[in-house]
Amino acid sequence: MTGPTGSQGRASDAPAAVHLVGVGPGPVDLLTVRASRLLAMSGTCLYAHGQVPRESLSLVSPTAKVVDTTDLTEHQILGEVRAALARNDRVVVLFAGDPGQHAEAAQLSSMFTADGITSELVPGIGHPDFGPSCEAQGADGQSPAATSGGPVDSAPSGRRAGGASPGLILVLGGTSEARELANLLVTAGLEVVTALAGKVARPRMPRGEVRIGEFGGAPGLTHWLRENAVTAVIDATDPFSERISSDAIVATAATGLPLLRLQRTPWSESDGDEWIRVPDMQAAVAEVEKRFRRPMLTVGKLGASDFADDSRGSYLIRCSEPPPGPLPHRYLLVLDRGPFGVESERTLMARHRIDVLVTRDSGGQTSEAKLEAARALHIPVVMVERPNSSASVEGAGVPETVHSVSDAARWLVARFGSRVAAD
Repeated sequence: MTGPTGSQGRASDAPAAVHLVGVGPGPVDLLTVRASRLLAMSGTCLYAHGQVPRESLSLVSPTAKVVDTTDLTEHQILGEVRAALARNDRVVVLFAGDPGQHAEAAQLSSMFTADGITSELVPGIGHPDFGPSCEAQGADGQSPAATSGGPVDSAPSGRRAGGASPGLILVLGGTSEARELANLLVTAGLEVVTALAGKVARPRMPRGEVRIGEFGGAPGLTHWLRENAVTAVIDATDPFSERISSDAIVATAATGLPLLRLQRTPWSESDGDEWIRVPDMQAAVAEVEKRFRRPMLTVGKLGASDFADDSRGSYLIRCSEPPPGPLPHRYLLVLDRGPFGVESERTLMARHRIDVLVTRDSGGQTSEAKLEAARALHIPVVMVERPNSSASVEGAGVPETVHSVSDAARWLVARFGSRVAAD
């Protein structure tokens, strides 16, 4: 019998959609670092055997869907996994001990592959109630790490064993550029953790490990960098994410780590544009209340609340999730997530008789269509300018800044060698 290999899913260019996780013989402190992280970040957790320790299940996120597959057929398990992936969930399937001790792990892995679903083995310490792992010994007598290229993640803080890896790279994410960079680093075989603030209920997930939630300011981030033996930080957050960017400057200065800012190039005006540049949201509110009656807001779910006191305007508010705060007296809320096409943007603006577009200078091509549509319809744009990203945080310098993923890769190559593909 052949067990699943650690290279499946990892070696492919596609991210692993399902993680087959070994939870060891019981005590949670025997789980690998990677297994613990995947449990905490899971959106759907399936436990394939009644022998999976309850201690391990307690590590699963409280918001995750937990499914006991004891009485389910393979087809029903596949249905659960398909539904979870449709929800954008991170899926883990738990096995007592090591997945290689269970024939079901190999069968599930083959079934997922046949269905076009990538899977990844996360080994665990063997359970005494089951036989030896099917991969306990390779054909040449080597360990499974040596035969499959997938070492057990038992080193502190999830770093790979041996000196070939440059160490753990932290990407402060939440943007398409951050996802693209994480995908590149994982493909290059580097250890990367992408940190998301947790403000979006169902974020688009990058490849590699993901940490969701705030660090607790600069002190918390400093502690996390030290505890996880991070070797470099890349701040690829939105240009308006001021607090985490400032925390990154302070934390990397305190730890002596290199910091790179990956920030989209700001938008620039073209012939036919009528932009009204304002320094902040308060100025945007004043401009809209003074001159316009049918604004379209694309300022994020938090920015819409700044316009809540306007009792005269009829607002079209578009964001990916419902705004948590108060909203203007008259509004229509459109929940949608781009990228959008120019024609669809023109149709939306024309249908609702928009007389001004209010947006932030986030930059990037994925959301530029609204500006082209406004230009074509001769609709003015209230453009909220970026915070002063060149300002230095007290006691720390200004981070080096690049404007493309390829430039960020070249920055890493200069420090860690050619394992990162810069092109």
